[in-house]
Amino acid sequence: MTTTTIMSTDVITLNADDSIANALKIMCKHTVHNLPVVDKEGTFLGLFTLRRLSRELLPTAAKLNEDNLLMHINFMPDGTDEVLQRLNDIGQQPVSSLLEKSSTLRFCHPDTKLPELLQLLFESPTSLPVLVLEGKKKKLVGMVSNWDILTKLTINLLGEKNCSSSTDTLNNKHKQ
Repeated sequence: MTTTTIMSTDVITLNADDSIANALKIMCKHTVHNLPVVDKEGTFLGLFTLRRLSRELLPTAAKLNEDNLLMHINFMPDGTDEVLQRLNDIGQQPVSSLLEKSSTLRFCHPDTKLPELLQLLFESPTSLPVLVLEGKKKKLVGMVSNWDILTKLTINLLGEKNCSSSTDTLNNKHKQ
């Protein structure tokens, strides 16, 4: 089994100049945690992620020590209003200002085999872009997530296309 047989190819993408507010609307509508950003030629630029956005919503003092974002910040007076204000301010910026850059992201190729794919996903905080190299350009051909793998394995194990009915079948097998 390779990435080609597992990946999602109907990927929603963003352009670098799309606003963060628009990206969040798309993410909410489609219940995704990250979206790939491509240029006009379809070259992969990076991922816009909720993880990166969450970091930007932290109070400034919490971001002073990049190595220790887990410090206790409960003493900081920021409440919901302050976070919403920061989100409103950030929302006007282009997604390119908060990209997880392709140079720091893990990615895979369409021919990546399942064991390596599992390792890459284990080591990555996001879904993986599936890229094909065309010269020096990285072209996005899909995305693959742990969910994609679970769905594919469930289909192979149970022979069912609908994951919710597969879950019901699993539950019924455990009840017997």
